[in-house]
Amino acid sequence: MQNLSVERFKEEDLSDILKLERELFDNPYSEETLRRELELPFSIGLVAKINSETAGYCLSWVIGKTCELHRIGVKREFQGKGVGGKLLKELIKTARERGACEIVLEVNEKNKKAINFYRKLGFSKISERENYYGKAKALVMKLNLGGEDAKRREP
Repeated sequence: MQNLSVERFKEEDLSDILKLERELFDNPYSEETLRRELELPFSIGLVAKINSETAGYCLSWVIGKTCELHRIGVKREFQGKGVGGKLLKELIKTARERGACEIVLEVNEKNKKAINFYRKLGFSKISERENYYGKAKALVMKLNLGGEDAKRREP
């Protein structure tokens, strides 16, 4: 997508991300939670912009050798247009720079669109968590950032 850039999450992005949280998620993060992401030294917050309009974002933590992807959201009008992929490719690059060897995430077993998106980027299911999303399971997925598989997917 033309004019798509990814940059670090900054204070001025807060209101746009808060709005997207409310539009996209049943349990949106609070303003306080998002503000904390700006301050935590192990947090990686990325924002995708198309011409200066916030199109999506992702929030993750790098703790030790593991990057935990906590949230990724793309504005509905930009879904399926490469925004999420660009965010994750930038996250992979940044996580590697911070010494991470893997990225892990949880996804609702019913969210087939997200599961397929993650699989396309090389994530694989490593476990399940019963009743994590109400009665639905969470699939725990992982992307190895080292080895030959990861090198084939480098951005």
